[in-house]
Amino acid sequence: MAAPSDVPEPAQRLAPAATWAWRASWLGAALAAAVIGLAAGLSGALVAAIVVVLLAGAVVVPTLRYRRWRWEVREREIDLQRGVLIERRTLIPMDRVQHVETERSIIGQALDLATVKIHTAAGSHEIPLLAEYDAGRLRARIAELARTRDG
Repeated sequence: MAAPSDVPEPAQRLAPAATWAWRASWLGAALAAAVIGLAAGLSGALVAAIVVVLLAGAVVVPTLRYRRWRWEVREREIDLQRGVLIERRTLIPMDRVQHVETERSIIGQALDLATVKIHTAAGSHEIPLLAEYDAGRLRARIAELARTRDG
């Protein structure tokens, strides 16, 4: 495997609808915070402030996440780059991949999106919110490359 400085930055993006999935999650958190805050007896002003912060986050954070999320599947590795305030980059050697699967949340089902989960002995990684068809194709490609690398 090449050294990280020798590896070009990943170029593939998530599905554009990923921002809507993340926004829906933030809106759900805002609703839950309001219900829990009011049930716990917090002041209406405090609950409103929390909800306003979460609603602002629903606009800003998904856009930043989408702009930063990149991925690439190469013959020898899977390259993931993501982050909002702190950028993270992960190279997963193909010969470390144990299995790969797709997963669809309720929001993903509504938007025809799926997440590809890559499992290694050290843990799991994911490429979230791809178009369902693309996620299935990517899962099959990673599985084939992992089999080929194993011999």
